[in-house]
Amino acid sequence: MEDQQPPKTKPAKRPDNAPIDALRLILKQQAVTLTPMVNQVSAMPVDDSLEYYFIPMQYMKQYAPYHRPGKPFKNFKLVNFNQPAISLSFFYKYKYSIQRSPTHDEVMLHLRNQRNELLNRSLFEQLSATQNEELRQVDGLMRAFRDSPDAYQACFSNYHHYYRYWTCAYRYFEDATLTQANSLTEHLLKHTERIKGQVHERVNVIFIDPHYITRPVPNDNKFIDRELDTFPLQLRQGITTLYLRKNPFTDEAA
Repeated sequence: MEDQQPPKTKPAKRPDNAPIDALRLILKQQAVTLTPMVNQVSAMPVDDSLEYYFIPMQYMKQYAPYHRPGKPFKNFKLVNFNQPAISLSFFYKYKYSIQRSPTHDEVMLHLRNQRNELLNRSLFEQLSATQNEELRQVDGLMRAFRDSPDAYQACFSNYHHYYRYWTCAYRYFEDATLTQANSLTEHLLKHTERIKGQVHERVNVIFIDPHYITRPVPNDNKFIDRELDTFPLQLRQGITTLYLRKNPFTDEAA
């Protein structure tokens, strides 16, 4: 009798979502505030659906378990893991889509969900006059679509929701000697609201170099700032500063 091999077990599926409630507690303790006039950062995004934290690079290793290249978490993004930013800028563009000629079932599902949302709300609070009118309108449209599917033309679009698609551009040092800088851009995750008002929360983590985020880093290879750092005495007059340091060769001769 041939030996029967045990069935192969499938590897456990990795979770799609990170425990952001627990992570928030840590992030809020470690996060720092950046200011455009003080730090190398543009104007900050102002968007209630965008949640992000600036975390100094010394904490970066703590987030290694959440760094999953190729299969990131859906609700937790490490924007620049292993690439702490020395400068940051944010910009957005409006993103919208349009679905023309949806099916009859898709239209009915949308109307039914909207009707159910209003009815569920009426169980806990009194609907306003506008909401009652909306409920009557939805009821009438459901009957019209059910009785005469071809009486209306329809399309779906989020154009008038003014969805802003945020992007973070950052510079970072790509070598250990801190002499070669590179730039990359990454889109940011946003909280999303689904049917029935349920909100899917999403968190972004942006790692920073606390030293270089506070000062400009030249784009060329001169790195004048490194040279000037070797002069401990600095005397400023007007727009010119005198930098002084002791001559080591003179000290040896003495």
